[in-house]
Amino acid sequence: MREEGKISGFQAMNYAISIVLATAILFVPSITAQHARQDAWLSLLLAGAFGALVTYIAVRLALRFPGETVVQYTPRVLGPVLGKLVGFIYVYYYLFVAYFVQREFSELINAAYLSRTPMIVIICVLTLLAVYVLYQGLEVLCRVNTVVLWSMIGAIFLIIMLGIKEVRLEAFLPILENGPGPVILGAVTPGSWFGETTVILMLMPFILATDQPRMVKFNLLAVLVLFLVLEMIVVAAVGQFGAAQAATKLFPTLSLARHVDIPALPIFSRQDAVFMAFWVAGMLFKLTTFFYAGTLGLAQWLNLKDYRPLILPLAVVITALSFQAWVDITELKSFSGEVFPFAISFVQFILTGLILGVAVIRGIRPQPGKGGEV
Repeated sequence: MREEGKISGFQAMNYAISIVLATAILFVPSITAQHARQDAWLSLLLAGAFGALVTYIAVRLALRFPGETVVQYTPRVLGPVLGKLVGFIYVYYYLFVAYFVQREFSELINAAYLSRTPMIVIICVLTLLAVYVLYQGLEVLCRVNTVVLWSMIGAIFLIIMLGIKEVRLEAFLPILENGPGPVILGAVTPGSWFGETTVILMLMPFILATDQPRMVKFNLLAVLVLFLVLEMIVVAAVGQFGAAQAATKLFPTLSLARHVDIPALPIFSRQDAVFMAFWVAGMLFKLTTFFYAGTLGLAQWLNLKDYRPLILPLAVVITALSFQAWVDITELKSFSGEVFPFAISFVQFILTGLILGVAVIRGIRPQPGKGGEV
């Protein structure tokens, strides 16, 4: 069957922003400051540049086959055997990010709010919500996401502006005290988050044909918005808490929200709750996006006519994996900084660049009549 929903280029741009922001918003200050210390803001510059490069490569590849997903055209580009193998790597990549998001979400909720609730309950609730949203279709998800995303960015901007008077400029000095090495290390993980915009490789067939030629601009604009928002968060966290404290805080952005006080509006004494409401919605969208990409990709890899019969079985699989893959939040955070960025950057940058290079050299173009079929 065919996914009937069509989304605009602007909605796709918002989608790309949401899936990166949902994860990066909480952890980017601590992960960058751990390596770069007071130069964490410079790490974001490098990460943004890497993200722009990866996004450009991915969109160029997707535009070369605008009516197909990466799982559909890799066998023609790389050959039937290698192409099928690479297609499966992409399927696993999307499902891997999905169950990583499940665990990330449940760990934060468990640590910050529901400490007595079993982890598996939190994971199952999020997964059931994602399954429900998935059955509603891509178009509905994108419409809701646009509203939630810009509300969340507005809330972040308000939190940062209210605390800007506490930012100490001396917290960013001296610049490059330990040379460029720590800055580069600090850019690795956020760079891989920026690279998650490569989900466009699965979504391009469902973007309006009139908007597809503008997707390079839309996706690069998404990277720019992400960079600006995350840079503000890093500057606020390091400037208010200092590099050492920002590096050791588990959820520094949540601490920023709790740190803000609005004397004129005492009703908003728990700004962190408002922030968390938007974050929960963002994580739900991210989980649904990667779960959708993985489910759709597996259906195409297996040559099935419909991806929907795979939704519930795969939901069980990723739930089990998210529960078993990491012992606790310390191991999860260590994995996030030491393994996760390199693993997914291989797919985002090296594999995607390889496919594009081979397609260009061999002059391979889309087959007539191909669309976003599943």
